[in-house]
Amino acid sequence: MGGVTFTDLDDLNRQAHAWCERINSRVHRTTHARPVDRLAEEKLLPLPQDFAWERFATEERKVTWDGYVSYDGVLYGLPGTLQLAGKQVQVRERKGLLTVWSAGTQVFAIEKRPRSQESVPHADQWKTVASVSATRRAPTPLGHLQPAPDVESRPLQEYDQYCGVVTMQEVVA
Repeated sequence: MGGVTFTDLDDLNRQAHAWCERINSRVHRTTHARPVDRLAEEKLLPLPQDFAWERFATEERKVTWDGYVSYDGVLYGLPGTLQLAGKQVQVRERKGLLTVWSAGTQVFAIEKRPRSQESVPHADQWKTVASVSATRRAPTPLGHLQPAPDVESRPLQEYDQYCGVVTMQEVVA
């Protein structure tokens, strides 16, 4: 469709649809049938929904340890209940909406911020993180209460003798 002019994406899509309708109504040289007539024979399945298509327009991002994902210079806080800190997610922007995907499922959506160097915390970002006072009150693990076992210590010469290594002192003597 070289030389086509259009005003916006919707206009281009309308023109492409009209072209497809026109072409699919013609008799094909190879099959000697109109594609529109053969459509029922094809037994086509519907296109996959959601992430099956979204993944082609997404970008991989790693969620920071404090629960932020960076996109276009802005840090967006994710709800702590998602437990995505340190994990890879996919991020997509479409029509001013930023969506975050994890394991093929959309887990978060937020209006994209226009200004770079901004930080947008989420109200539940640290909901699952224990407070400092709760951490101090946490019991000491049992393994930390056990004394370290005694380890025998030997001079290295004993190992030399055991392995048959000749030392310089033995060569001189």
